[in-house]
Amino acid sequence: MIPYPQALEALPSVPGGYSLRVEPGHPAFSGHFPGQPILSGLIQVDWAARLGEETFGPLGCFRGLEHLKFQSPILPDEPLELRLDWEPAARQLRFRYIGSHGPKSGGTLVYTPAP
Repeated sequence: MIPYPQALEALPSVPGGYSLRVEPGHPAFSGHFPGQPILSGLIQVDWAARLGEETFGPLGCFRGLEHLKFQSPILPDEPLELRLDWEPAARQLRFRYIGSHGPKSGGTLVYTPAP
C-alpha cells in the first residue's frame, strides 16, 4: 500500500474534499517513469477509495470502475484537490482530481453491499 502524501489535508468547508501535494521523493513516483515522474492512475484510484472509506465509512465490496478518465498527468509537487462524492443508494463513490489548470482525472468506484 502506497502511503498518502505528507501534504494531505481535509478541506473543512468541502465535505469529501482534500487538498494534496505529492512530494518529489514520494514512493508513488518510484519507477513511474524514470526521468519524467507522474502519479500512476492505479495510485490515484487507490487513494480515492481509501479516503472514501475514511470519509464516509464502510462502502461495501468493491465491484468495479466506471467512467474512468485520465485527462492530464499529475506531476511531483503539483497542488491538487481531490473531491469525493458518495451516493449511498447507488453504492457509488465518484472522485475527481483537480489541478490549478483544470481536471486531472476522475471516475466512479462501484460497490455492492457488504455481506
